[in-house]
Amino acid sequence: ENNITKEGWNVFSSILCDSSSINATHGSNHTLQSLGSYRQVPQDIKMLLELNSDQDKSCVAAKKILLTNRHLDMRPLFDWEFDLLPYMVTWLDRFAESLLDLKLSSIFQFVRAMPVDFVDKVTEEKGQKCCRNSLWPW
Repeated sequence: ENNITKEGWNVFSSILCDSSSINATHGSNHTLQSLGSYRQVPQDIKMLLELNSDQDKSCVAAKKILLTNRHLDMRPLFDWEFDLLPYMVTWLDRFAESLLDLKLSSIFQFVRAMPVDFVDKVTEEKGQKCCRNSLWPW
């Protein structure tokens, strides 16, 4: 007999994948793979337990982050300016392979926050000078 209440399953769910923030999701349990002989495990718990069976725990954490965050807040990364952009694109490419809308919106949000800096960076790489007060290099 299954003696776990709905509230109990909610606790298991939050232990396996705390969706309150990206950091909380990253800090969730990524090792628990089974609840023993319970037969009536809710589908979301089963899916999280199955995710935890992957030996690459970084991959498990990344997948949980992407499952719980359909919109990634790029603001904490803005202080790094464009130094972090290649890493972010690589991370999204590796873990969000089937989530094209998430990848594109995250990159767009990042670049949109610094349009002048982006234009300056691109034109500097091409060897052109750009007026800092202008949004357009021409």
